[in-house]
Parts: sequence; C-alpha cells; structure tokens
Amino acid sequence: MGVMRDHRVLCLFAGLFAVLALLVTQGHTVSLDEFGVLLVRGENQAEDILTTLISNLTHLGDSITLAIVALFTVGVLIWKKERLAARWFLMAAAGSFLITAVSKWAFGRDRPEVVEQFASATSASFPSGHTLRSAVVYALLAFIVTRTASQRANMVIYCAAAAIIIANGLSRVYLGVHWPTDVIGAWLIAGFWLLLCKNGYERSCAKREISVD
Repeated sequence: MGVMRDHRVLCLFAGLFAVLALLVTQGHTVSLDEFGVLLVRGENQAEDILTTLISNLTHLGDSITLAIVALFTVGVLIWKKERLAARWFLMAAAGSFLITAVSKWAFGRDRPEVVEQFASATSASFPSGHTLRSAVVYALLAFIVTRTASQRANMVIYCAAAAIIIANGLSRVYLGVHWPTDVIGAWLIAGFWLLLCKNGYERSCAKREISVD
C-alpha cells in the first residue's frame, strides 16, 4: 500500500510540475508572477535591515554552503560506518545540483525585472536553484537526523527544516531574483527527487537485510 501511495505522489509531483512548466513557457503566469513579486517585496524598494537579514538567510541555499553541509553529513555517516546512507545522501544532493543545471538550461527563463534586484544572479530563472538544492539537502538532513531522535524531537527537526526551506524560497522572491513560480517549480522537483531517493534508499536497506539474513 505504501509503494502505491508513493507512486501516486510521484505522479502528482511530476504532473503538477509539467502543468506549471507549460504555463510558464507559454507566458500564462506573467501577471500572477508580477503580483507575487510585488506582494512579497511589499513597499520596500530600498536595501535596509530586513533586506540584509534576508540576504544573509538566502546564503543557506548557496552552492558552497550546501556543498559543505552535504560533505560534512556524508563524512559523519561514513565515520559512523553508515556507508549506504552516505552514498544515497551524496547521490541525492549531487543530483539536485545536476537537475538544477539541466532544468535552467532547458527552460532558459529570464529573471524578474519588476523590482530592483537585491542579489546577483546570472543563470536562468526557472526553477530556483537555491530553493531546489536547499529543499533536497535540508530535507535529507532532517530525514537522516530523525532516524534516531525521539518523536518530539522529530517534529522540531522537521519543522525547522521546513522553515528553512520555505524561508529560503521566499527570500529569492523578496530579493527580486526569482518569480514565485520559479520557487514553486523548484519545490515540486525537489519533492519528486526526494521521494524517489527515499524509496531507493529504503529498497537498498531492505535488500541488504535480506542478504545478511
């Protein structure tokens, strides 16, 4: 039953992303995207303390930051002799970088110009790389940590990961470097990739247990 449910969720993520990508490429989301950027930015059109805080927050999704987090996590897993988990974590994290690059190349969407950009960005806009990569890495990290934590701690950890992921996505819109649909698309791809990797990891664990028995 769990496998069928996961397959349905995977199809849902893929279907929603396909529809969103079609709408974006056909230009049907322009008005909604412009409204979303102005809504998130609000009246603030100049750099201030809030902008500085959000600029610092968005660094949690930088490639270098995520690479450090991923490599540190992999190192800890190897040190704890959890090589299978380390391999899957590294593959999933690296995959998020590859998926980002290929997706941006494939869609080639222009960055927003409706507000001043408070951050530098040179690659294509759709999907948001910061959002996609951070969603994958921090969700995976939460999954790894919660395997041995208490139920109460699990809730705190997952809520913290979700807060970072959501805040990072919204920060890209606030800073004027992404459309809201860039962020939504990134979350959909991340959800699909995460579930795919989670299922692969669990199947690998099951096969290893059978071989040991």
